[in-house]
Amino acid sequence: MKKELIYCILIFSFGYIHAQKKTFKCEKVYDAVKLIDEQKYNEAIVMLRECEKIDSKEYTYPYEIALAYTYNKQYDKAIDQLLKIKNYENLSADYYQLLGNNYDYLEKPEKAIATYDEGLKKFPNAGRLYLERGVVFEFEKKYDEAIASYEKGMRVEPNYPSNYYRAGRLYMNSQNTMKGLIYGEIFVNLERTTERTREISKMLFDTYKAAIKFTNSNEIQVALCKSVQVDVSELDNKKLPYCMIFEKNLVLSVIGHDSFNLASFAKIRERFLKEYYVRDIKNYPNVLIEYQKKMEDNKIFNAYNHYLFQIGDEQGFDAWQAANNAEYKKFVDWYTEPENSLEMNQQGVFISE
Repeated sequence: MKKELIYCILIFSFGYIHAQKKTFKCEKVYDAVKLIDEQKYNEAIVMLRECEKIDSKEYTYPYEIALAYTYNKQYDKAIDQLLKIKNYENLSADYYQLLGNNYDYLEKPEKAIATYDEGLKKFPNAGRLYLERGVVFEFEKKYDEAIASYEKGMRVEPNYPSNYYRAGRLYMNSQNTMKGLIYGEIFVNLERTTERTREISKMLFDTYKAAIKFTNSNEIQVALCKSVQVDVSELDNKKLPYCMIFEKNLVLSVIGHDSFNLASFAKIRERFLKEYYVRDIKNYPNVLIEYQKKMEDNKIFNAYNHYLFQIGDEQGFDAWQAANNAEYKKFVDWYTEPENSLEMNQQGVFISE
């Protein structure tokens, strides 16, 4: 069972209402949504029942009633409400997400998975349904199944951030942290300035810091990959595992450094980008690294690196920002322009080993 209402449900109500470019016959629906947000669930339900009488075919009103029951932890009532409208013509993926979640809250994970799968037959590109499947598997400690579901969600809906968030956290807590570093950074670019963003910023910094070791004998050790077996006889016909390529470039980038902090790591990242583009971008294209190159070309990559990892070294970031206000402002101005957002696509999602 999920231990809490997962993040995405927090935006169900307002997000669903405002995503619909339509006029409701019952305008009280907006007031009802506000009441739900204020945790006045019973008042909201009364208002939504009135809306149902005005427009009995509108799916939004009973959906919001079910959502109010869910927030109020009346999961059986939420399920009953949702089952009553299962044959409505205008159901969306949100319907199956909310129904499956309520089964999960009642500790019925099999019913939850079956509900998400049913929804995916109708909405095969709904990344949120793959997310929910993965969450169920994750809480059952079926991590391989969870990862597979999250990564499938990335493929079908590449700009939906939560699959990167969940997969990134799992990988950064595993022996194969490289994928977590990539997924985590993608997530921070897709979902900006949230509590989850702060969490992943720190995880990214701490994971890199743990992977890069400076020994007393002036040796450098970098460990991002679990053990990888390579058949040397096939190297002419096959690419190397991606983690080996990533780790190799990181090793080259660390040379000349003897400590890890926000300032030194920003320089390491700049060197990494140059090394990668010299040797590997052609055979190992990566949409995230291409985005980094775009920032480097605009002379804001250093500021981006300080921004990205700031929660891992808040004192270091504050000191750098105070001394480099103009540079940081230039980055913020560029980064907040919609046309400069990281845009994922089904060909560009990094999945391979």
